[in-house]
Amino acid sequence: MDGFVTKTCPFWTRVIEFVIYSFCGWAYEMVAEGILAGHLVDRGWLHLPLCIIYGFFSIVVLKVFKPQKHKPAAVFFLSMAIVTVLEYLSALLIEAVLHKSLWDYSRWICNFQGRVSLISSLIFGTACVLLVFWAHPTFNNFFNKKCNAKVTVILGMVLLAAVIADAVVTALGY
Repeated sequence: MDGFVTKTCPFWTRVIEFVIYSFCGWAYEMVAEGILAGHLVDRGWLHLPLCIIYGFFSIVVLKVFKPQKHKPAAVFFLSMAIVTVLEYLSALLIEAVLHKSLWDYSRWICNFQGRVSLISSLIFGTACVLLVFWAHPTFNNFFNKKCNAKVTVILGMVLLAAVIADAVVTALGY
């Protein structure tokens, strides 16, 4: 068991990060849409309070950028471009598969087809700088110093099972 825990702990740490960043994305969406709409708007596709696109994009950004190798300005502009392209492609894919749009920037200035906007891209660029230079290092420091590897693996497994179960239930329309 200890060999399994040691070998798989980095993967399960990423799963936990994915869920945390998905929750942060959901919270951001709730606040942003709440301000624009003037009332709380439930965001996300799942029943859980997660916007998994934020989790996926965060993991991609963390694979591309390392604080030791990249300057904040480079992370800002390059991640802004990467996330904008990914968001646009994701919108097309989601619309093709689910036959609905999960977001619409048509009310925002400088938007393209309501799928992406300059304002959201600037916000995401800023969020990626915070992710790479503050959130991720803080998270890693906490998990490396404070968390038991077995707890990390178990928590990661539970969270992954919950997200998969919610995705299946949501996809089936329950």
